[in-house]
Amino acid sequence: MTEESKAAKAEHLKDEGIRLFRFGDYDDATALFDEAHGLYVELDDSKGQAEMLNNLGAIHTQEARWDEAAESFHRAQAIFESLGDRDGQAQTVGNLGTMYRHQGDKENAVDHLRSAADLFGEAGERSKESATLRVISRIRLGQARWFEALHFYDLSLACVDPPGAKERILRRLVQIPLSMLTRP
Repeated sequence: MTEESKAAKAEHLKDEGIRLFRFGDYDDATALFDEAHGLYVELDDSKGQAEMLNNLGAIHTQEARWDEAAESFHRAQAIFESLGDRDGQAQTVGNLGTMYRHQGDKENAVDHLRSAADLFGEAGERSKESATLRVISRIRLGQARWFEALHFYDLSLACVDPPGAKERILRRLVQIPLSMLTRP
């Protein structure tokens, strides 16, 4: 098999694995991601390897296989970091946060999601940064930590570029209680 055909097959396996993951077919998705990972190893494609490890971590999270999920995410994170791929790092750190959230460890979840939001910001991925900050806001809302929930929601709205009428109105509404809570 040529390098080109291996790369094409790995991409096809990845795409099909993602499709199956979305439909909840975790066993078949795992098999495809594992096979794609092997091809990326043969191709010496570090980014492809990291993406498959991140995908496997997401599956393990859904299956509550916490140790395997954490191992996959940490391996993926190390590769993305070595490549200087902030977006990939952010996705992996965010997925770790999601794993902690599923485990009920809200503080670790928020810590990782904040790091992911920062990395998305550094990568220029403002919409992903915004979405991650909204997740933090929902976590804090569920903990009845209203001020923090509003704060992170406001930060998420500030990431929308350019802000539309909806975002401008929502920011003004959110800033009313924030300003009242921060007054001496």
